[in-house]
Amino acid sequence: MRLILIFLTTLFMTCTAFSAVDNESITSAMPATAYSFENSVMKLNNGEYTIVIAMSGGGTRASALSYGVLKALRAEIHPLDSEKSLLNEVDAISSVSGGSFTAAYYGLYGDKIFSDFEQDFLYHDVSSDLIDNLFNPFQWFSEQGRTEEAINLYNARLFKDATFADIREDSPLIIINASDLGNGVRFSFLQEYFDLLCSDLSQYPIANAVTASSAVPVVFNPVVLENYDTCKVDDSYLMRDFKELSPMTRETLIGLSKYQRKDYIKYIHLVDGGITDNLGLLALYDIADLGGGQMEFFEQTKVQPRPHYVIISIDASAKPESMIHSSPQEPGISETISAMTDIQLHRFNTTTRGLIEKWSDDYGKMTSSKMGINVETYLININLSDFAIPDKEKQRYLNNIPTDLTLEKEQVDALVMEGYVQLQNHPEFFRLMGNIKKQAELQTSAKQ
Repeated sequence: MRLILIFLTTLFMTCTAFSAVDNESITSAMPATAYSFENSVMKLNNGEYTIVIAMSGGGTRASALSYGVLKALRAEIHPLDSEKSLLNEVDAISSVSGGSFTAAYYGLYGDKIFSDFEQDFLYHDVSSDLIDNLFNPFQWFSEQGRTEEAINLYNARLFKDATFADIREDSPLIIINASDLGNGVRFSFLQEYFDLLCSDLSQYPIANAVTASSAVPVVFNPVVLENYDTCKVDDSYLMRDFKELSPMTRETLIGLSKYQRKDYIKYIHLVDGGITDNLGLLALYDIADLGGGQMEFFEQTKVQPRPHYVIISIDASAKPESMIHSSPQEPGISETISAMTDIQLHRFNTTTRGLIEKWSDDYGKMTSSKMGINVETYLININLSDFAIPDKEKQRYLNNIPTDLTLEKEQVDALVMEGYVQLQNHPEFFRLMGNIKKQAELQTSAKQ
């Protein structure tokens, strides 16, 4: 695996590296144009559906699977407007690690992703570019770290020095997630988080955020943010009664509250978002929970629930074949670490999915009983499990594709097609399309 090669290379390059701090300070609360959840909620009153997508980690495997799902949504023509596709109805995309490349690219370039992303990223030998930079003698004694080299590469190849202010106005809300290594909390690149640091997200580079989201610890040094003490912001939501929150959100709240201790946390060291939320789903959950729950959210924002609420979870985690069970011999260190990581990852993913399933179910019941609005909820899980892929040979092939930033073209194409086909054939997607087509027919009849 090439990421292992990168890791081995860094063992021989032990010069101390310092991460550049690229976030700018502010002296007052977020402006009206800030890239924030608060400023995006009014879009939820547009369209017939609320659709949110969560893109998991997993290197280029995750990027390709997520890209296939976007292609499938684009292929589905909007039943009420033939000029639109169902992709136009997506309200938010939450991503971690490998999924963040796809999410950020779509947020910046929109439909251009379908003509350029494959050559710009999915088919490109990104790992070799990173290794070439590490072997460059001019970098051996530089204070610039491996992560800065990755940022430079992603900027040149993908993001062209774009900042969060450059994300398209008609884009879904793109929530890129990383993990705060020192504080143990998920960190979302939204102005609400940057407010706690007295910092301006609009001027922050997209490449830095994506690099933070995908920065495997040790292989890459963390992306660093400074926690400024230059402003006073509304942090009342951090004073919530813990009894009202789920245990998962309590941990988030405790972590976020620590950012107010400016003398204690001066810098935030961000690494791979998959450590704290490999599916990208918990960011969506925490936002609702910290906002006071579903009812309070609707009351405060004046948003009306849409008739169809759709969560698409794209889980690119794999279960490659292990030979541990084929011999009484003690597994090696690499095998043991890999198995331990896989076990923890899949258990955490299962727990997260259970939490979101209950949340989705509660949402439908709440809108009906307390608001008198009938909302159909749909939870669509796209994954590489044997439940999702009955063909055992295909399932084995896809699960043995490595977690890397370089894949063979055949592997990329297989993952893109799998994301496309799984969404198109998913029972919940069939139910969604059937219901909205009935709704379109009723509206057409009413007009006649």
